[in-house]
Amino acid sequence: MVKDADSRSYRVTHRTHYEYSNESSLCHNELHLKPRELPDQQVRKAFIEIQPTPACRFLWLDTFGNHVEFFSIEQVHSELTITSKSEVVRSRPVGTGSCGMTWLEVAQWVHFSRNIEAIAATEFLFDSLFCFQASEFEAYAKSKMDPSADAESAYKQLMHAIHSDFLYLPESTHVATSPLDVLAERRGVCQDFAHVLICCLRSLGIPARYVSGYLLTQPPPGEEKLVGADASHAWVSAFAGPAGWIDLDPTNDVVPGWEHLTVAWGRDYADVAPVQGVYVGGGFTSLHVAVDVMLANESATE
Repeated sequence: MVKDADSRSYRVTHRTHYEYSNESSLCHNELHLKPRELPDQQVRKAFIEIQPTPACRFLWLDTFGNHVEFFSIEQVHSELTITSKSEVVRSRPVGTGSCGMTWLEVAQWVHFSRNIEAIAATEFLFDSLFCFQASEFEAYAKSKMDPSADAESAYKQLMHAIHSDFLYLPESTHVATSPLDVLAERRGVCQDFAHVLICCLRSLGIPARYVSGYLLTQPPPGEEKLVGADASHAWVSAFAGPAGWIDLDPTNDVVPGWEHLTVAWGRDYADVAPVQGVYVGGGFTSLHVAVDVMLANESATE
């Protein structure tokens, strides 16, 4: 087993399969499926298989530094299968030191500081397609966060509250459900909880970004399986001033660690959807997604 005190190796398979009731003659798609390279995460190998064979495909890095791939199918087809496979080595998670500020001080620091990291973080402060500032989010956040606590502790208090107050209920929402509706109805899935947390933080003047990734499918012996395994997962990264970014998983009420593998981040889900695109024809579409993440054995990594 490739696993020691300082690193763990994972194999990830993400399969997306579309079936059309009528044939499609053309489709264009954009993918966010290749994991990021980070100080505590290295990508040993990654490739994507597409059937039918695309007429063209090309890669680039988007404005957030995510790996993106575009492809075009320009033949008649009734099915489309996208299979992403990668091997990721997770080093001991890099922690953040205490920033020595309350969340109020962080908000002020971001607003007035000429620090290059603070200026860059403001990109994740403004309204985006799914996440926006609102008085309802501000009121909810302030009711859950101790104004005298350091920023990291206050962010965790808000994460705990969302985990406690909201019900994880698959199929209770859809991809475009408003975070305000989720806040009012107190139910949803990981994408919804991430959007609510982002909206709360931004409403307080705290930059926050949406992180997409994966969770270990089979946890180590004695540990409980986390919600969101077997599918793409979502969590949040909140800015904590000089301490940098702090990851928060409100779905599982944990600070992401060994089991979380980062694929991409952006302002909200719209920036990092695993697969998105358009097609001509096709009629009704059936979609099936399967994700498998497991610790790699030695023979699989050599």
